[in-house]
Amino acid sequence: MTPDRDLPGERPPSVVPDSKLLLRFAPGGWRWDAGLRTALAFGLPAALLVACGRADWALFVCFGAFAVMYGEGRAYRVRWQVISIAGAALLACVGLGIAVGATTPSTGTAAWLVDVAVLPVLAVLGVYLIDAARLGPPGVMFFLVACSGALAATRSGVGADGIMIATALGVAGALLVSMAGRLIAPHQPERIAVALAVRAVDEYAAARDQGTATAAQRHRAAEALWNAWGTVYDAGLSEDTEGATLQLLSAHRRLGTTDPEADAQGIPLARPTIRYRLLRSLNWDSHAAVTSVRVACAVVVAGVLGGLSGSDHPHWAILTALIILQAGPDRVHGRVRAIHRLVGTAAGLVVFAALIQLSPTGFALVLVLAVLQFGVELFITRNYSVAAIFFTPVALLAGGAGANGQAVGAVMRDRLVETAIGVIIALLALRFILPRAHRRTFTWTEHRVRTGTTVLRDRLREAAADAPPILELRRDLQFDLIGAMRAGIDSTHNDPHWAQQVWPPHAELLHSGYDLLAACRAVPPGAKM
Repeated sequence: MTPDRDLPGERPPSVVPDSKLLLRFAPGGWRWDAGLRTALAFGLPAALLVACGRADWALFVCFGAFAVMYGEGRAYRVRWQVISIAGAALLACVGLGIAVGATTPSTGTAAWLVDVAVLPVLAVLGVYLIDAARLGPPGVMFFLVACSGALAATRSGVGADGIMIATALGVAGALLVSMAGRLIAPHQPERIAVALAVRAVDEYAAARDQGTATAAQRHRAAEALWNAWGTVYDAGLSEDTEGATLQLLSAHRRLGTTDPEADAQGIPLARPTIRYRLLRSLNWDSHAAVTSVRVACAVVVAGVLGGLSGSDHPHWAILTALIILQAGPDRVHGRVRAIHRLVGTAAGLVVFAALIQLSPTGFALVLVLAVLQFGVELFITRNYSVAAIFFTPVALLAGGAGANGQAVGAVMRDRLVETAIGVIIALLALRFILPRAHRRTFTWTEHRVRTGTTVLRDRLREAAADAPPILELRRDLQFDLIGAMRAGIDSTHNDPHWAQQVWPPHAELLHSGYDLLAACRAVPPGAKM
C-alpha cells in the first residue's frame, strides 16, 4: 500500500539564530483588512457611547471587541458562531474580574494573593483548551487581559454596569464588522485558505523536485492543506468539486505522491471533533499538557514575585509569562517572544506617557485607541515587539492606569518591573521546567502515528477506502502527522543534537503515513486496497 521508493532529500528543520528572528518580520503578508476590522469593532461602539454621553465607558469596549480577532480566517458560515462564543467567554471573564474586584481588597497582600489564585486557573484552562484543540492565535491572552482589566478597573472605582455594557457593545461591534464582508465577498475566507495551501504545496513540491526540500516546508504544506479543508468544510463547499475542493485534491496529489499523473479520489473529512482533540491530549506527554504545566508554574511564580515586589499590578507579570509560554515549549521562539515583549513594552510605555500628556478625550481618544488596535492586529503575527508597542497603551488605559489621580510614573515603573519579572520567570520555565519534555512529546506523537497507520492499514483490508469509518481514520492520521511534525520542530529547536540523531527514522515514519494517505486517495470510489 505504500510504494517502495527512496525518501526525498528532506533536511531536518534548521535552527534560525535568535538575532535573525528578533529583527525580521515573519512571512504572511500585511493584515490590512484584519486591522481595519479590529479598529472598527472597537471604534464604532465606542464612538456611539461617546455620542450618548458615556465617554467614561468607551475604553472598556475593547474587552468585547477582542472577539473579532478569533473570527479571522474563518468562513462566514461559522464565523458568527466563533465570534459569539469568544464574545460570551470574554463577557464571562469580564464578569469574573468584576466579581473578584468588587468582593476582595483593592490593595495590599490580600489583593495580589487573589490575583495569583484566580488568573492562573483561567490561564491554564485556556491554554489547554486552545492548544489541544489547535485553535491557533491569538490564544488565551485576550481573555486574561479582559478579566484582569475589568478587575483593575473595578478596584479603581469604575461601576460594573458600565464595564459590562461596554463589553457587550464591543462583542456586538465585532459581530457586525466581521460579518459585513459577507455582503461583498462571501467566499473570500475559503478562497484565501485554498490559495495559501496551494502555494505552500507548490513551494514544497518544487523544492522536493530539486532535492532541497526541508521538513519544515512539508509541515507548512500539510498544515496549510489541513486548515484549508477545515475552512472549505466550514463554508459548506466540501462537495463543490468544480472549485475549491478540486484545487485542494490536486494539491494533495502533489504533496503525497511522486507520480504527477496520479488521480486523487475522495474528499477527506475536516478536522476531528473538539471532543476528540481535547481527549486526545489528556496525556502528560502531549504538547498541550506540557505547555499547560509550564504555564501553571510560571504564572503562579511570576504573580507571587510581582506581588512581593510591592506593585499593585502583579497580573502584569502573570500576563507576560503567559504570552511568552502559551504557544508551547519551543525555546528559540520563546526567547524571541520574551525579548520582543520586554522591548515592545518599554517602547509602548513611551507612547502611553505621550498620550497621558496629550490627554485626548471623547472622539479623539476613541480614534487614537482604534489606531492602536489597528496596529496590534497588523503586527501581531509579523513581529510581536512592534505589536506590543501598540498594545501596551491600550491595556493600560483600559485597565484604568493613570485614572483617578494615579501617579503615571509609578504606573509605568510597575509595568516595566512586572514585565521584566514575567520575562525572567518565563525564560527560566522554558529552561528548567520539564527540560526534556520535548523528547517525550516526540516519542508520544510517533506512537500515535504508528498506531494510526497500523489501524488504518488493517481496516483497509475490510472496507472501501472512502467508507465513513475509513475516512475518519484517515482524518485522524492526518491530524497526528501534523502533531508529530510539530514535535519534531520543537525538538530541533530545543535539543538539536538529539534531534539530528533521531530524525531519519522520524522522517521515514512521517513519509510512510503520508504515502498511505496518498494511496487511499488514489483508490477508485467504493474500492478496497
